[in-house]
Amino acid sequence: MINTTDQMMFRLSNLNRENERISYQTSTKEILQYGSDDTAVFTKDLYFADKIRTYEGVESQVKKVMTMNDSIDSTLADVKLSLENIKVNMLKTLNAGMQQSDKTAVATEFRGIRENMFTWANLSMNNEYLFAGSNSTEQPFVKDANGKITYQGDSVLKQVPVEPNSYRDRGATGYDAFMYTADTAIVGQSLDFLASEKIIDNSGNTWDFPETSGVGEKLDFFATDTITDNNGTTWTLDTLNSTLTDGTVSIPVIKLNGGYQFKNNLADGFQDGASNNVTSFTSTSATAPALEVRQFDKYGNLTGNVLAVTQIDNGDGIVDGGTDTGLLEPKYRTATISDPAMIMESKHNIFNDLDDIITTLNGYDLSDGVTPITATQQDDLIRSYMDRIISAQDAVSIAHSKVGSRNKIIEDASVTLSAKITNFNTLSIENNSADLTKLALESKSLEMTYTALYSTISKMNGLSLINFLK
Repeated sequence: MINTTDQMMFRLSNLNRENERISYQTSTKEILQYGSDDTAVFTKDLYFADKIRTYEGVESQVKKVMTMNDSIDSTLADVKLSLENIKVNMLKTLNAGMQQSDKTAVATEFRGIRENMFTWANLSMNNEYLFAGSNSTEQPFVKDANGKITYQGDSVLKQVPVEPNSYRDRGATGYDAFMYTADTAIVGQSLDFLASEKIIDNSGNTWDFPETSGVGEKLDFFATDTITDNNGTTWTLDTLNSTLTDGTVSIPVIKLNGGYQFKNNLADGFQDGASNNVTSFTSTSATAPALEVRQFDKYGNLTGNVLAVTQIDNGDGIVDGGTDTGLLEPKYRTATISDPAMIMESKHNIFNDLDDIITTLNGYDLSDGVTPITATQQDDLIRSYMDRIISAQDAVSIAHSKVGSRNKIIEDASVTLSAKITNFNTLSIENNSADLTKLALESKSLEMTYTALYSTISKMNGLSLINFLK
């Protein structure tokens, strides 16, 4: 009797487990309740779930970038319209009937456009500057104490994943959108550039004169450089101990790409051996003046490549950009390029052109901004500036078209990602989908088995020795 009861309870337990399985599959429409139910199905389910999560993550990033791309696209369209407006109004100022007061009014309008463009150049979304290049956390265009605007970013485009381990360029840099190519040089040629212009090559490296680094920065320098601080103190490289020293205080340095670099950023409050506050260091070439440009990689580190530079005298006894252009600033020419794979470009800042145009329209000389110029001189300069505005328009149009192409690639990737997510979701459902018809039959069969079992149990409970004797 005890053995029979145990068998009944065992069978009832099995039926209860089967009922739990059927109830779970019916309610969730999924086969698996536990991974051990079917390892083959469970393994596939994990694979599909991993793919879905991966592609959903990529899709999320792509959607954010598409929003940024729309902002970049509209910004470049605004810049193009502003430059066209500037060109039209510059032509108006050349009309014989334009008085100085009218030209001053145009200059005031241009000053407003300049401020708008400065705001657009520093466009940011999600705490990311869109025209900054690789370091999108730092403001790309900054003003100095005199209101002069310079570009602090680089030429490296940010990228977005369009597939796992597959990336595409996005957006534009400040070089693309707010600067234009003033000169280009390849192997066997030299590059001409103004002091305010930036030099980049086709590998994304920048070229610049020996640098000055301030608080929170690391100085890059060569062993032959003369290193001075803001107090005029000269520091000496101690190669044996890998330090830069003024004889009392030492700064750790490391070797890097044929030169040296501070091991740590210059700390705020740093003092030399005489207890003077040191806020910056300057590296100067061994030849004086420092007429060479050095190549820096996209992270701002010296690469070891150097080009000699000479100043250009335009024949007027003044070493500048030439009075015919109105650019009264130093102009330079590099040595001949020897690398056959290198293409160098000098990038001119549109904001510098606007400054010159505004000063000229106000009737002043560029040399000091206060000396009056004649109407004839003013008109001649405005005509020369027209070529610069056209160059700026061409550069922005090219940047706009490139951004459009990059946006199209990313938009197509978004469609592909959405389709893949849908497909993997479908495969996942099919892999782990319960057969509801089969479950209905199993449920009915289970119900009948339950009925028969409980009927048997009920009859067994009615058995007794007294009934047997009767």
